[in-house]
Amino acid sequence: MKKNVLALSIAAMIGGFAGAASAQTFTAPSATKFEQSEGGVGHILVVPYFTTQNDNMSVFHVVNTDTVNGKALKVRFRGAANSDDILDFTVFLSPYDVWTGSVQADANGSYFMTADNSCTYPNIHGQKVSFVQDRLADGWTAEKRVNNTKEGYVEILNMADVTPGSDLFKTIKHAANGAPACADTVLERTLAINPTTETAAVGLGYNTPTGQLTGDWYILNVAQTTTFSGAATAIKAVDDAGANARGKFVAFPQDNAATGVAVGDYTADPLFKAGANIRFADGNQVNTPLVAAVNYDFPDLSTPYLTTTATPEAQASLLTQAVANNGVSNQFATDTLIQAKTDWVLSMPTRRYSVGANYAEATNSGKYRVFNTGVVAVDNTTNFFDAASTSVDADGNICVNTTSNVFYDREESSVRNGAVISPGTAKVIRLCGEVNVLAFKDTGTSVLGASVARQTAAVAYENGWGQVNYTRALPVVGSSFIKLTNSGGAANGFSGTYGITWPHRFSK
Repeated sequence: MKKNVLALSIAAMIGGFAGAASAQTFTAPSATKFEQSEGGVGHILVVPYFTTQNDNMSVFHVVNTDTVNGKALKVRFRGAANSDDILDFTVFLSPYDVWTGSVQADANGSYFMTADNSCTYPNIHGQKVSFVQDRLADGWTAEKRVNNTKEGYVEILNMADVTPGSDLFKTIKHAANGAPACADTVLERTLAINPTTETAAVGLGYNTPTGQLTGDWYILNVAQTTTFSGAATAIKAVDDAGANARGKFVAFPQDNAATGVAVGDYTADPLFKAGANIRFADGNQVNTPLVAAVNYDFPDLSTPYLTTTATPEAQASLLTQAVANNGVSNQFATDTLIQAKTDWVLSMPTRRYSVGANYAEATNSGKYRVFNTGVVAVDNTTNFFDAASTSVDADGNICVNTTSNVFYDREESSVRNGAVISPGTAKVIRLCGEVNVLAFKDTGTSVLGASVARQTAAVAYENGWGQVNYTRALPVVGSSFIKLTNSGGAANGFSGTYGITWPHRFSK
C-alpha cells in the first residue's frame, strides 16, 4: 500500500512538473496608449491611398527594423468608397527584412503581385491575386464594382512577434540564398491559433508584438513618366512613459472559417456587430449582425491591442483620437504655363469603426448608415461620426461635411469657403467616401485619375495654399499631389513630367 501511495505521489509530482514546464506564456503586454509616430516607426502602418486608375500602379515597402524578432503582419486593402475589405493576407518578416509588393489593374479590376521572398500566407509569391468584390454592393453594376477595387487605402498591423529559435522563426528566416523555407507544414499550424490559444501560439513561436515597422509607398505612371511617393502613417503603441511597448497578441487564422471567438469582443466594425452601441441612422438598434464575420476579418485596427483597451470600442476610440485633427492645410498649383495640376487626398482610415454602409438597404433609407456609438472622442461622449454629421451621396458613399475652408493665393489674398464643389453648389467641402480626392480646377482626368470619391474644387486662384477645417476632430491623413509638365522636354529628348508629394499639415 505504501508502495502504491509513493508511486502515485511520484506520478503526480512528475505530472505536476511536466504541466508546469509545458505552460508557455506570452511576454506581458505593456502598451497603454497610441501616438502618431513622428519618426515613422510603429506597430500600425497606414498607406493613405493606393490607385490603379489611369494606368497608375501603386508600390509598397515594409521594413522590419527589429534586428532580433520576426513579425507577423496583417495586410488589408480597403476600398475608397466605404472602407470595404477588398483583399487581405498575412506576411511574415524575419529580422532586418524588407517586404515589397505592387497593385496594378486589368479588365477585372486591381490585382496584387509580389516577387518578394518573404513568407506570405497563403503563398502568393509570383502570383496575380485579383482583388475580391464579395463585400461590395450586389446592386452595383459590374463596371462600378471593378472601379471600386481601383482606389482605397492599406492597413498593416503587427499582429505578433516571432521568437528566435522557434519553428515559425526558422521557416520565415532567410537562408544564405536569400529565401526562407516558408514550409507549409509550419505555416498551416497558424490556422489553429487565435488570441485564446496562448499555449499553442507560444509553442509555435508567437509572442506579443513590439512594432518597429516602417513603410513607404509610391504611385508610378510609366506612360506619363510621373512618380509620387511618401511614407506610411505610423502609429506607435507606447507605455505611460512614452516608450515603445508591447501590444496584445492579436493573430488570427488566415482562412474563411467561422471564428471560434465572440466576434463582438474583437471588432468595433458596426456591420459585424449588434447590440446597444450599434444603431441605424434612424436611431433603431441593430439586433443581428448585418455581415457574418469569418477568421480573415480579424484582426482589424479595432481589435483590442493595449492593456487599457478591454473592448474594441475603447481601442477604436484611442486609435482614432491618435490620428484625429481639427483641420489640414497644404499647397496647390494650377499654373497653366507649366500645365500644373493638383489633387488633394483626404483619407480617413479609422472611419469604418464608427460608420459602415448597409448595402442591403436603399441609400436613402434610415438603415443604410450603421453607427457604432461606442467610438468616442477624448471627451468620451462625442462621436466622430453620427447621423447628424453624415449623409449619403448619389453613389452610395457616406459623406461628412467640413465646417469651413479658406484658400489663399501666394500674395496674401484669400477666399473663405471659396472652393465650389462640382457638381453641386455647396461652398463647403463635403468629404464623400473613406478616401476623398479633391481635384483643383480640373473637371477632366486629374492628377491621379480618381473617380470613386472625387470632387472638383473651383478655387479662385491659380496657385496658393488652403485649409480645410471640421466641426469636430476627424481622422484625416493624406497629401497634396502636384503634377508639372515642361512642354519642351520630350522634344529635346528628356522627360517633361514631374510629380511632387507634400503631406498634409494639421492641427490637433
